[in-house]
Amino acid sequence: MIIDDYDGAGTVTVLTEPQPEKADWVGVHRVRCGTEVTIPDGPAKGFAITETITGPRRG
Repeated sequence: MIIDDYDGAGTVTVLTEPQPEKADWVGVHRVRCGTEVTIPDGPAKGFAITETITGPRRG
């Protein structure tokens, strides 16, 4: 998961299904800060990234 305040008006990117041999990810889910996104698998499965963590949606 990446929270990037400098990408547009702020984004949250959740990366899933790593491909280490290619240094890439199969699943990339990206939303604006302030939008709830839930981690779909792995050790943090079900953890929700909400406005409480990212702050409100910006400009």
